[in-house]
Amino acid sequence: MIARLLSLLSLRGPVRLLSGPEAVAALKKRLTLAWLFLPVVILAGCVQDNDNAPVERRGSEIVSPPKEQVADYRILSCGRLWQLHNTDAMNNALYWLRVMDCAARMTPVQARQQTLLVGENDWSGLFRQAILLDNAETTEQERRQIIEQLNRHRLNVPLTLLPLFQVWLDKQNLILTLADERQRFQRAQENSDKQLEVMHEQQNQLQSQLETTTRKLENLTDIERQLSSRKPVQGDLPDGEGRRAVKGGENEIPPAVVKKGMKSE
Repeated sequence: MIARLLSLLSLRGPVRLLSGPEAVAALKKRLTLAWLFLPVVILAGCVQDNDNAPVERRGSEIVSPPKEQVADYRILSCGRLWQLHNTDAMNNALYWLRVMDCAARMTPVQARQQTLLVGENDWSGLFRQAILLDNAETTEQERRQIIEQLNRHRLNVPLTLLPLFQVWLDKQNLILTLADERQRFQRAQENSDKQLEVMHEQQNQLQSQLETTTRKLENLTDIERQLSSRKPVQGDLPDGEGRRAVKGGENEIPPAVVKKGMKSE
């Protein structure tokens, strides 16, 4: 590589043409440049050597197989799964995913019976019970108690399982929130139905009063019409009949008044 550098700097050419102090100065200058470019040439040679390395060796250096392998519980039977209580299984997220899968296949009665067999008081036992009860028609009060118990043992959960543990708790909280919203909507719907029923009754009462008032007005109108047809107006009578009626009224002798103590003949 140094020879290549010297050939690039052309140390053998122009130096021979010079003589005396000029040749020495030129040689020192080119040697200084050679020492400056020497690290670059060395690095370039290293890169070239790495580029020429076999692909198999480079792949083995970059990708190395994991030293520890995780057990896969996805193919384990559910009956065998509930019998495992070792630390390796408790710290394996695949184990808990398989627990959720097996619990989802149980009936509510089977799930509640299985909780009696995994009744440890540590975080893992409580988590298994919670997963089983999640598919056992759990009431809202039971679900709240499960969440409170798991939150008390949260610090004992391994760090590798905290994401899965938190996702499961978030699901339970969402279920409770949805149940609360449904109850709130149901109460609002009931209140709305009651208000509509009261308004319907008021409408019926007002309609009945309106019909009664309408009938009374119609009766009064009929009576007024009958009275107006029976009593003729004086201006509508003939002239002769009007005078005779007036004279007859004036010539009429009032009946004799019988005084007390006197006999009428």
